[in-house]
Amino acid sequence: MALLESYFDDLGSSSIFVQILIGIGASIVATLISRLILRGPVLKVISSSDNIYDDRIFNLATPILNTGVFLIGIWLTFRFAFEEGSFERSAFAGGSAAILLILFAQFLTSIVDEFIPPLFESMDENTSLDLSTLKTITVSVSKLLAWLAAILIALDQMNIDVTAIVASATILTLVIGLALQETAANLVSGLLMLLDKPFSKGDKVIVMGVKGRVDDVGLMTTKIRTGNERLVVIPNTTLSGEIVENYALGGSLGDKDSMNLRFRIRTSLDADPKIVKSLINNIINDCSFTIDSPKTEVLLYDVTETALVFRLDCWVDDYNSERKAKDWLLIEMLDRFKSNNIGIPYPHLTVKQDN
Repeated sequence: MALLESYFDDLGSSSIFVQILIGIGASIVATLISRLILRGPVLKVISSSDNIYDDRIFNLATPILNTGVFLIGIWLTFRFAFEEGSFERSAFAGGSAAILLILFAQFLTSIVDEFIPPLFESMDENTSLDLSTLKTITVSVSKLLAWLAAILIALDQMNIDVTAIVASATILTLVIGLALQETAANLVSGLLMLLDKPFSKGDKVIVMGVKGRVDDVGLMTTKIRTGNERLVVIPNTTLSGEIVENYALGGSLGDKDSMNLRFRIRTSLDADPKIVKSLINNIINDCSFTIDSPKTEVLLYDVTETALVFRLDCWVDDYNSERKAKDWLLIEMLDRFKSNNIGIPYPHLTVKQDN
């Protein structure tokens, strides 16, 4: 310890030129030693590991590790040789620190490019949301923050006052935040839907009176394509506060694609209800779109002045076939009712004439 203190005392009493030469020489030696260590024991340990991430991180960090030792040596040399506030100390020590910070920011941006896009691609495969927008925003913001922090610290190391820059950036951030309130709200709603998953792309839904198929689920908006091929775009903030009826998440008997088909049919008053119910049950059984279910039933729902009202309650194997199933059932009912002399009542109009 005493020998080391004596060495620094002798170095401090020598000329600035000698101090700089010794500092640069020591920096070069330290750089060569660090390279030997990195290419030797460190690389051997990393190569023997089964983890692929440490290899990728080491490859990205190698440039900054090789150059960083030399730059740190230069920084220490000029901080030791020159007094606080001197031009030489600010220029050379601050300059070497600035270069090191820029290399570190470049390393961070490389980490972002290497790991964040695959992370979002993996999330895309497991969710129904289109995360391309969030991926772009995350990558861009992460790079911007890394470079902004590096530049501000580098300027500070070179004794450049950054107070005004930080104040201006704060005000600018506040203005942008106020301007993007609605955008941020849509973004948060999209992230919440990512976690909750009320529907997926391709699901048939009814929301805000709009019935159609989910065409796209983004972080800002959700697009629904209606039966007449119109695309309805709904902001996620609006959608998050609405009741969503999802056909694809209904189902019965463990079949998520099945759905309940329920409607009413009228017959004449003189029709035998037992025969009508038997005919309808047979029609349901013969339909290729329906499935066997203990919940299937045909009930005499009401008796009006002009008709018997029956309620049909059955299950379709695929909610996409709802309209085809109803079409087939109605056509078949008309044919079989006609064959069995069962009439279909029509609205009656009573006309009174005043004399």
